[in-house]
Parts: sequence; structure tokens; C-alpha cells
Amino acid sequence: MPNSPTLPSKLAASLPSPHKFTIHHLSTPPTPSPAIYSAPPAQVPEKTKCESHFLSVSAPHNGSQVQLFALEVLIYTTTTLITIFVSKADSTGYIHLLKLPKGTPSPLRTISSIFLSHLVESHQRKDRQLVVSLFARAQDQYLFPGSIENSGKHVLDDRGLVKWWCRVLEPVLQPSSHDEKNTTSTVKAYLRVPGCDLHEHLSFFPPHVRSSPTLRAQWHPSRDPLLLLNRPPNAPERCLIPRFPDDPKSRFVDELDEELTEPPPDPKKHKESPSKGKRPGKWRSVRSLEEFWEMMAFRQECSSGRLVGFLWAVFTPEGLATSSAPPKLDFAQKPSLPPPSTTATEKSQQPLASSSPPTSSSSSTKDPTVVQSNSETAFLDRHGGVTLPQKHYTRCISLLLHLDYATLAIAAESSMRWIEDVGICAGREGWGWDVVGQMKGAGLLGLEGAMGGGEVGGRKEGMGEVGTGVEAGGANVLDAGLVRKKKRAGDGEGDAGSAIGAEGRAMDGDTVVNVLSTGLVRKKPKIK
Repeated sequence: MPNSPTLPSKLAASLPSPHKFTIHHLSTPPTPSPAIYSAPPAQVPEKTKCESHFLSVSAPHNGSQVQLFALEVLIYTTTTLITIFVSKADSTGYIHLLKLPKGTPSPLRTISSIFLSHLVESHQRKDRQLVVSLFARAQDQYLFPGSIENSGKHVLDDRGLVKWWCRVLEPVLQPSSHDEKNTTSTVKAYLRVPGCDLHEHLSFFPPHVRSSPTLRAQWHPSRDPLLLLNRPPNAPERCLIPRFPDDPKSRFVDELDEELTEPPPDPKKHKESPSKGKRPGKWRSVRSLEEFWEMMAFRQECSSGRLVGFLWAVFTPEGLATSSAPPKLDFAQKPSLPPPSTTATEKSQQPLASSSPPTSSSSSTKDPTVVQSNSETAFLDRHGGVTLPQKHYTRCISLLLHLDYATLAIAAESSMRWIEDVGICAGREGWGWDVVGQMKGAGLLGLEGAMGGGEVGGRKEGMGEVGTGVEAGGANVLDAGLVRKKKRAGDGEGDAGSAIGAEGRAMDGDTVVNVLSTGLVRKKPKIK
């Protein structure tokens, strides 16, 4: 079987020719992490490992590099489930440096889709499900401080951002011919936008998905897969909702945990069954996942005039879907593993990669803008990516969050400093790789249709999509097929349908009166 294409070769084959991009891929090895799912009562949390991936895209400018876009992904692995969580994505607004012709599909969306597809292909297993999870929330800036001051940066509104991520995720759902593990999976996508009905959910899908029955069958609007992710069937609702960094539903779960009818018992001390009719670890106000989403619609983050979209793509290997479900848990059974940390400790623990800029921590005495070398434990893969221990990875991301991207000159200086300092930390100068786009004219047009359209180069992207009835300026427009032209006199004579448009108007000053043609008037038959 031929070798699977590398990430650089996949990017080169899909990016516009002959534009040059510089890709920097920073990652961590899988390390032990707090479980993202709460353990059922009398059970211990799942052993979980997390690895972080950070992709930065730059363009050449006057002998230096200017960062255009960055994407951070966290991958959580357990014995039953692999979760790929898109943590953050942001752009600087300097994509005009590429001087892309009008009508070129967004390279940022293309890069995002290819990177996620690459991670899915490299992490799929035949013995467990894989889910890609993300939430879309419009914000001025996530990763590049000061970039909102750049007038060339266009921040999509909440609806436009949900549509953008749907277009990013759609190519990830399609089967790849380069799956070196030969993993055949059933793929389904889910979208939840609290506060929107089913019809509004459909409007977020790409036009080619809405018009294709085959593609449309993959998407499930106004639904979530939380009951389908190989979780214990009788576990409380709080054990079915994952907790991700900077996630609105995670904050809601933390608040609901304060009203537990009974605190989760200590597995080491719990020996007797709970009282009959009671179920420990269950919320009082929320009794089902559907109620959870209904209440999410009234949360400040979802009801303050902005929408928040939750998206999932679930990959279920063939044979796994028909296998027996996980056995029901006996909440009174004695655990065989060592007792986990208490609930308070579990709540205080945060994932290794924080989603907000660090303010103070145990290493606050160190300058966050200085990255120290750690070449003994860092290593460079054969494609130019750098793998660092978690604490050094976190320090490199912290450095990025303390830089400035307000103007082009400052952004170029900040970009070069981050690239060089990460190279010093890894002990590898000149890390990263250059990618020259190979996609030309006809291929770009085909890619644009597959990706759902959109333009770049300082213009608004994702707005004014055909079929939405809204242009970038916010004006409602009719589709060409809905506009009726007034027929000229003499055209369509004898056509009853055109009689009203051609001759059925009588003008009296400013008053317009519709009259029926004599051929359309039915006379009452005489009765002899």
C-alpha cells in the first residue's frame, strides 16, 4: 500500500498556486490529564491522556514572516473514546499580503479542514470511537493580541462563524483515500445552536449540503451525540457531558454540580448501596440532556444577543456500532482501582492547555516573554514540526499571548520573535516548513464548490451566501428565480396566466386597479 501523504504535501496540493506559506506545527506528547468526563458514583475517573497541537500559518513579507492564522487542537484519549477538541482559532487580518485574486477560496478554511482531517486519520482506531468537537463563539481576538486594531481583520458575526465552521467540518466527514490504517467508519455530524429551531439549524449548513440528499443525511441538526459516545447507559447526565477549557456548557455543568442531591461518594469509603429510589450524583433542576440544552439557551453566553454553536463529528468504526454496549454500572459496587481525587479537587484541576491568557500561576516569578531552552527533551519530527513537553508548550503559547499584532510592522516583529524563541526552546533553529500551493484555476473552482464558496483578500467571507437571502451589507435580496419580470404588451397573447400582467391594469391617476380579462370572466349560465 502506498505511503500516506504527509501534512505538507496535503496542504500544497490544496492551496492556491503559486503562493508560498510557512507552516509551524508545535505539539506535545500524550501526557496524563484530568478526565474530561465526570465519573459515575462509586466509580473512578477514566485514565485520560492529552496531547496538544498548535498550527501557525505565516506569509513572507520583506524578508521576514508575518503570522496569518493559528489553530490549537487538544486530543484526549481513553480506552473507549478519542476526542479531538478544537480549542482556539484566530487570524491576524494580514492575509492581503498573499495578493490572492478575487474569488479565490479562503486558504484559512482549507488549511483548517486539512489539518483536522490529518489529525482524524492519524488518530483513528478500529476499537474505539473518535469524535471531533468544537464550539463557535464570535470574539474579537483569541490568540493574537492587538489584531483587532488592524482594519484589515474581519470578525465574523455569530451566525457567520457557525456557518464557517460547518464549511470547515464538512470536508472532514468525507472518506479519505489515504487512510493508511484502512479504517472504515460511519460518520455523522451534529449541530446544536441553543435558542434556534430546526429550520434555523438547517440554514447554517453549506448550500451544497442542503441540496444533496447524500450529504444532508450525514448532518443531524438540533441534536447532539452525547448519548452515543460509548458512555454507561445508566450514568447521570453530568457524566455524559465533557468538560473542555473555556466551554460554556462546562461552566454550566460546574454550576449544576453545586445542587447535587447527594455528593458523589468516595469509592474507597462507599460500601453500602444508596437509599432505594435515590440516585447519587443527579442534578435537581435538570433531569435529562434535552432539559440541559433548553436551559443552555437562557444562559448569558447564549442569550445575550449572540449565538453559540456546538458541533460534533462522530466516527464509529464498522463492527463497533453493533457490538454490545458498555455494561450498566452498579453504583454500589466497590471499585477495583485506587480512589480518585475528591470532587472539589476534580473541579479545581484545569486541563493542561488553558484557553485564556495566563495572569498568574506558580511560575509567575518568571518573565512570560522569555522562553528557556529545553533541547534535551524537545525533538523535531521529519517534517519540521516541534514536539515539546507540556510545560514548555504552555510557555510558548503564553509568549504568543503577550505579543502584539496591531500593525503590520509590529506583527512581523512579533511573529519572528515567537518563531525564533520556540526554536531556541526546542534547540532547533529554522524549524517549520515552506509550502508552495499547487492548486490552479479549474481546481480552485472545484474546491470552492466543495468548500462552500467564500472570498478572501480583505473582503468579507462567509456572508452573502447564495440561498441565505442576506448579503454582506445586510440587505435582503431575492434569488433570480423569484423575480417576476413584467411582460411586454403583445407577448404571450392567448396565455391566461399572462393576461393579468400584460393587459390587466387600468391606470387612474395614481390609483392602480387590477381588472380581469374578458376571457377569465365566467358568466352564470341561463336557466330555461
